[in-house]
Amino acid sequence: MDYIKAKKTLLFIDSGQTYEELCQILDDEYAIKITKDMPEAEAILHDHKTEIHALLIHADQQEDIRRAVAFVKESRRLISVPILIYAGEETPVENFACLGGSVIDCITRPYMSHVVKNRLANAIAFTDSMTFYRMETALKQLPSNIFLKDNECRYIFATKYWHHLNKSDDPSWTIRGKIDPEVRKDKENAIAAHKKDLEIVETGRGATYTIEINEDGIQEFFQIIKQPLFNEEGFVTGIIGLINNVTEYELLKKKLREQAITDELTGLYNRAYLNEFIKTHKDDCYPLAIISADCDGLKEVNDTYGHAAGDDYIKTTVILLQMVLPKERILFRMGGDEFLILLPATTKETALDFVKQMKENEKLFHIHEKQLSVSFGVSVMESRAENFHMRVTDSDRNMYLEKRKGRG
Repeated sequence: MDYIKAKKTLLFIDSGQTYEELCQILDDEYAIKITKDMPEAEAILHDHKTEIHALLIHADQQEDIRRAVAFVKESRRLISVPILIYAGEETPVENFACLGGSVIDCITRPYMSHVVKNRLANAIAFTDSMTFYRMETALKQLPSNIFLKDNECRYIFATKYWHHLNKSDDPSWTIRGKIDPEVRKDKENAIAAHKKDLEIVETGRGATYTIEINEDGIQEFFQIIKQPLFNEEGFVTGIIGLINNVTEYELLKKKLREQAITDELTGLYNRAYLNEFIKTHKDDCYPLAIISADCDGLKEVNDTYGHAAGDDYIKTTVILLQMVLPKERILFRMGGDEFLILLPATTKETALDFVKQMKENEKLFHIHEKQLSVSFGVSVMESRAENFHMRVTDSDRNMYLEKRKGRG
């Protein structure tokens, strides 16, 4: 991409013709506007469509200089405008008494091109730096942390020093000049952040991501937004970033996510999560043992003792499953009194052994006078090439065969 450097605009206040020599020196690098007095200049300065980068006033126009100084001091504009005065050889010394404060410099004859341009550029840069610090002070009022880094990924400033920084108690401590691994307590996130910064500087592409920090028993989430800064030639000169504390949002999102995939009564996964597992599981889970389970006699418990007892019967079944099955198990309540158990990297023989253990242990549990009884069926999915739903159908069929045997 070709970048065209936009000219900065200078506003001259001159009721005579003395500005013409300066204009000839400056018009190759600056856009120039001419007014005869400060009231006319104020109209231009109040025009938000025109950005004035410097105000140049002839030293003989003392009233206009005083009005310009008052305007800059009283103006509610966030961005200041530097005032420079210029003069000829015959200008009285007292006309330079205004120097200092808002009047930054004085340009006198002979007007040498490189000197004039350097002094003007320095005046604009000085005012820009003052505006920068005013802006930094204003940004500190926001709840977010806004930061700026150079193209070596070193901080130039940050509006907040949060407790995640490994900083000195010295009140003069500053983040300026430091990279993330030097100041952050969470080294893993700090190294990742620094790598991301280097990538942004190299590619010129921004990034948005969320990190989790667990410190002193407190879980927090932060959204990080980073964008590269470019100069007129298109080179990355730094990174501007925004850090938002999104803990409340992330915890709510996590809670809603859990509610969406979790059975309310038992705390097991539901059908929605089963559908996710089918789409996202990895090949290292094969052979995948599938166990279908169904509570025996739940209707009897409901009719005899009430639905609260029936709920206890279901929850007691979950206790049995969790007691016997290994921690790698994935448990689903499919609805009513039906459960599905997935055992990654488990053979059919091992799965049948777990079923045997569960049948032996179910006699330990009773709801009122009813002993817990659960029917099981097993199948195994050897690879992704097999149809998951067909294997579940097989385990269901085997489970119902066992249920009928129990009734016989």
